Amino acid sequence: MTTSKYIARLMGPVMLIIGIGMAAGMLMEGESYSSLLKEFIASRALIFITGILALTAGLAIVNAHNLWVRDWRVMVTILGWLLVLRGVMLLVFPAVVQTLGDRIVASQSGIVAGAAITFVLGAILSIMGYEDLWSTGTHRQRAARASSSGTRSAKKPRRKRA
Repeated sequence: MTTSKYIARLMGPVMLIIGIGMAAGMLMEGESYSSLLKEFIASRALIFITGILALTAGLAIVNAHNLWVRDWRVMVTILGWLLVLRGVMLLVFPAVVQTLGDRIVASQSGIVAGAAITFVLGAILSIMGYEDLWSTGTHRQRAARASSSGTRSAKKPRRKRA
């Protein structure tokens, strides 16, 4: 498995679920979800910890996958660099982050847009990361159907000699 697929398999489902969670939170809980985000943004300690995690994840991705090509794999690299940038911003400029966060949370459309972008990126990364499993599964199913219909001869497994 390539590094691109490995990272896409990690980031894709996480981003997909975060996007779904954000959208569901806004639709089902509305104001209480917004207040949760406001509490998070108000906490410098949470901003600091998030900055450490984002910087660490971003550096790990960039060090393992700094690939600038003209296909889906560049998304992994760009997301890695964006995580590095986000981590630096959170650690070095927490007051600016709090101001921007307050503006985004104040307009619910900002949260919905963030959820949609996160969902779409997560879906793309999940599809590209797990693509070979789905195509292999389809190939296996076809092979199983062909062998059960008698068009392919099944071989008996050999016994191991001691």
